[in-house]
Amino acid sequence: MSAAALQGQTLLLLGASGGIGAALAKQLAAQGANLIISGRNLVPLQRLATQLATKTQCVAADLSNFAGREHLLLALPDKLDGVIFAAGYNDFALFEQQDPTAIHRLFELNTLLPILLTRALLPRLTPQARLVYVGSTLGAIGYPGYAAYGASKAALKHFVQALRREMADTALQFCYIAPRATQTSMNTLAAQELNQALGSKTDQPDWVASQILNQLIAKQMQDQNLGMPERLFIRLNALLPALLDKALRKQLTVIKQFARRKTPGLTQSIKTTPAGVKGACK
Repeated sequence: MSAAALQGQTLLLLGASGGIGAALAKQLAAQGANLIISGRNLVPLQRLATQLATKTQCVAADLSNFAGREHLLLALPDKLDGVIFAAGYNDFALFEQQDPTAIHRLFELNTLLPILLTRALLPRLTPQARLVYVGSTLGAIGYPGYAAYGASKAALKHFVQALRREMADTALQFCYIAPRATQTSMNTLAAQELNQALGSKTDQPDWVASQILNQLIAKQMQDQNLGMPERLFIRLNALLPALLDKALRKQLTVIKQFARRKTPGLTQSIKTTPAGVKGACK
C-alpha cells in the first residue's frame, strides 16, 4: 500500500488540536485524505483547518462524556476508512499525592474513551478500515511518577491486541503505536525538566506523526514502540524486570524531586464543551 492510497479516504482524527494530532493532520491532508478533526475546542481546530489543503470537517466536543460522544457520532458520515485515536491526557505525579479526579480522567480519556468509541464506530467502518491507537512506552514499562498514566495506556494496549485477535477473520486492521517522550504541551514543565535531568531523549511531534502515517499506508499494520533505547528497555522489562527495578531505583531520588514540584491535582485547566460544537472548516 502506498501513500497514494489515502487519496480521497475519509479519516477521523481524534485529538487533532495540537501536538501529535495536529502534526498528523497536516501529513494526512498532504496525502489527499478527507479529514474529520476533533478536539475539545473549535477555535484551534478551525485554525488548523486553514493550514490543510484538503476537505476538512471540524467537530468540537468533550468526548469524555456521553453527550460529547453522541454529538461526534451524529456529525460523522455513514462510512469511515480509518480512525486515529490521538486524544489523551497525562498527569505526572507521585501516586500518593495524585488527585483522584486526575486518576479518573486518565482512565476516562486514555482507556474508556477509545474503547467506547471503537464500539460505537464499528458499524460505520468500511470493510478494510484501519484504526490506530496512540499509546505510550510507559504502557509497557511501569515508571515512577506515571503509575496511573502507564496503567491507562497498558489497558489500551491490551484492548487493541485482543480486538485485533477477535476480529482476525475480517479485513479490519488495528495497531497500537507507543511513542516515548514527545515535545508536546501535554507534558508539564516538571516532566520536561525531569527528561532533561535524566538525559532522556524526546521526539518531535512531526516525527511521531510520520511513524503513524507509515503504519496507515503499510500493507499490514503492526504495533510499534518508538525510539531506542526504549524498545530495548521494553524487552528487558518483559524478560528481566528486576534489572529495570535496579536501574530505576537509582533514578528514584531525582524522579521524586521533580514529581513533588507540582501541587496535587489536575495539571492543567480543562475547557469542555458539554454537547460539542461542529462546523465545516473548509
